Amino acid sequence: MTDEKRPHPASSDLVRWFILVLCSAAAAFLLAKLHFTAGLLVAPLVLAAYMAVRGWQTRVHNSLFAGAQATIGLLMAQSLTLPVLHEITLRWPIYLLSVFAVIALSFSLGWILMRLRIMPGSTALWGSSPGAASAMTLLSSAFGADTRLVAFMLYLRVVLVVIGTSVVARFALHPAHFHPLGGMPERLPHADALVVPVVLAITLAASFINFPAAAMLLGLASGILAHMLTSAALAPSIWLLAPAYFVVGWVIGLRFTMDVVHHAARALPAVLCSSLILIGACAALAIPVARIAHTDWLSAYLATSPGGADSLAIIAASSPVDMAFVMTMQIARFIILLAVGPTLATWLAHRARHLDRP
Repeated sequence: MTDEKRPHPASSDLVRWFILVLCSAAAAFLLAKLHFTAGLLVAPLVLAAYMAVRGWQTRVHNSLFAGAQATIGLLMAQSLTLPVLHEITLRWPIYLLSVFAVIALSFSLGWILMRLRIMPGSTALWGSSPGAASAMTLLSSAFGADTRLVAFMLYLRVVLVVIGTSVVARFALHPAHFHPLGGMPERLPHADALVVPVVLAITLAASFINFPAAAMLLGLASGILAHMLTSAALAPSIWLLAPAYFVVGWVIGLRFTMDVVHHAARALPAVLCSSLILIGACAALAIPVARIAHTDWLSAYLATSPGGADSLAIIAASSPVDMAFVMTMQIARFIILLAVGPTLATWLAHRARHLDRP
């Protein structure tokens, strides 16, 4: 009799999703009323993390996440027009120096954590990567790192960066002399009617490509190509961006299950401390970067922040910043990390083992 009255797991899961969607929408609306930057990302992220810690074990379907990333890729492409891309080629030393400075800071902290033996093996090195979180989590397993700890380190820092940069962007003063690399291009007429099939096609294509964030990069390339062919932006409206922001927030938040939190509890103080040090160091690095690049500090801060490119794209789009500068730096770091990150982490791990030999 008791079994008959017990709710079916699928219906219970559906009710929880309904509650999460409803609460995310209400919290995002409240944050918007308070003029909180990127409330559409922060609200679902925090609520999803709360529900995950409370024991709700579920995940966002890969296709839904790929669609969200494709939509955000199209958003990124709005700022990367041909004049902007030409301007970027003239400033390439600034971008490369800034990217490698952030990578050096990150792996230096990872090296220190590894030498202190707070985490097993090379886990601290992989978990210190300043971005490309999903890629680094996947790659770390092939090199003997604890993937749960790696994921916890990377996504905890993403959460800290998202909340921290949202607060900074909300209260930072925007200078009157600010001149971005380029303005936003005009949207294509009836853009959403074109965006939806493009996003669906990208989502399908990304499912056949074994490459991290393939949907985001395909969306970025599609948006740039559309602007080159039409001189207008294939730009999604807020009605398409808002669900994409929610999905990204849920994907990040739902990773913080009770199992993962318990597993990482011993290392939490060191991970939290190193993450805050890295965020602070990148904020300090933004001062000379802003001066050299002739941009404002907030743009340089978002550009050097060690979070995910997708989440920082959302914050940049919600803030009065030079989005082209931010996106170029974030995308450049993402690609460079995929190219050199695994090799660098492996070399440092071998180096540490060599030093430990008597």
